[in-house]
Amino acid sequence: MNSPIRALTSKRHICVVFLSFVFGVSITAPSNATFYAENEKTEAFKHWEIVQKEGEEAFFNNEYGKAERILRQAVEEARKIGPDEIRIAKSMGDLGRLLAVRARFREAQPLLEEEFYIKDRNISEDVGKLVFDMEELIRFYLTVGTPEKAKPLTEDLLNFVQGKFREQSDLEEKNAKLAYKEGTPLVGWAGTAAPQVVDPLLEWSISCDKLGDLYNARRDYVMADKLYKTSLDVKATILGKKHLSLANSYDNLAGICLKKGEKKDAESYYKEALDITESVLNPDDPQIFSRMNRLATCYVAEGKFNEAEEIYKYAVKRWAGSPSLEQRALFTLGCFYSDRRRFGSAAPLLARALRTAEKVNGSQSIAVVPYLKKYGYVLYYCGQKGAGQSLQARANNIQPVVRELKAADIKIGTLELR
Repeated sequence: MNSPIRALTSKRHICVVFLSFVFGVSITAPSNATFYAENEKTEAFKHWEIVQKEGEEAFFNNEYGKAERILRQAVEEARKIGPDEIRIAKSMGDLGRLLAVRARFREAQPLLEEEFYIKDRNISEDVGKLVFDMEELIRFYLTVGTPEKAKPLTEDLLNFVQGKFREQSDLEEKNAKLAYKEGTPLVGWAGTAAPQVVDPLLEWSISCDKLGDLYNARRDYVMADKLYKTSLDVKATILGKKHLSLANSYDNLAGICLKKGEKKDAESYYKEALDITESVLNPDDPQIFSRMNRLATCYVAEGKFNEAEEIYKYAVKRWAGSPSLEQRALFTLGCFYSDRRRFGSAAPLLARALRTAEKVNGSQSIAVVPYLKKYGYVLYYCGQKGAGQSLQARANNIQPVVRELKAADIKIGTLELR
């Protein structure tokens, strides 16, 4: 990975000066910034460990004011120890994440960058260990930080993963294949402990998928496409072509193609996703219906209304007697007819869908609101204005339960809100 960070790891620079140069962060090194002498570092490190532990405990206990004061002391001590000791990066990272939790993102960003720099400086021989740190920093940039800084780091991550993938692809099949049972969910590391992995490429492919989702949400379809395809190539080679995780990748790529107007490619990807899903999962698994619905939606976008209708009608027949799926199948076919202004065909389907949804969820559940609104809309155009308005009023009277955001909903390690 040809990174500007790597090029400077052999030189002894004060972290804050380095960050101003590489990341464009406006940080000025204090004029009296110094490192501890070598004979002082052992005692200094012991003192840093005590302060750092106290700060971590305060952070864990949600004592944010206390934690910030102590972690700032830990950062000050860490900088005097110097960037050649990787363990001190934890102070910058913890303080940066604390400030992010408190929505002070501009203060958090240089600290998270400093944490990454120290790790990068000390792991020059094993870049793979930095992939998760790269993912976290990119995620920060894209969600609450400086988005334009995300792309260069993302390109570095892609180049590294693709390079490692090419290396592994050249090995014999027995060294490149893993014994995974078809249909087994692919689960990635999301904690702070060392990940238990058989092949790190799989973990890195999950990182690519997650970042692809972020770029997709930002409508950067070119970068999202690169990330999704890199992940797909890795998973197809290591897991085989019939693993459920590949269906998720095909779904992601199909969604991007639709947004870009590449409808034929989208159709092909959705068909691949459905084929894999049906071959792997039980016939009544709801994921099968979801993928059928996506393919039908793609057909509608292409103007292939007959093909879409056949899928919806097949779904109604297939899941008759399975209430949780039947309600969805009836609803989607009813919506399809409504969108085509075939209100007479839509009304009985939506009536059945509403009755089934009420049995499954309860008549006052927020889950029945879309059924009430759509059926009311269709009845209005069927000449039953009063009945339609009654259903709309009933839907409006069902209030969603708004859950108060709690500290437990904040994932400190990845800076995500659930």
